[in-house]
Amino acid sequence: MPIDLRSLKKLDFSAAPAPVSGEWVVVLVKLCEGAERPDYIAARADIAPGLFSAEIPIDKLQQLEADPAVESVELSRRLPRIS
Repeated sequence: MPIDLRSLKKLDFSAAPAPVSGEWVVVLVKLCEGAERPDYIAARADIAPGLFSAEIPIDKLQQLEADPAVESVELSRRLPRIS
């Protein structure tokens, strides 16, 4: 079932292309202050305390949305190559 991204309140997808169901996406996850990283998501890179990137199946976005430890999620986007 396709996900309606606009229904996810914690997700900022304004700068990213619309992902397709079953696709893997790179996200930036900001945790609430003092919260532990959810065990169902593996960090790709730690950016700062409580802020990390991860590559997840798009279907996990709803799980992140429902997680009280997660303050916000942003879909990453590829930057154009600089020549």
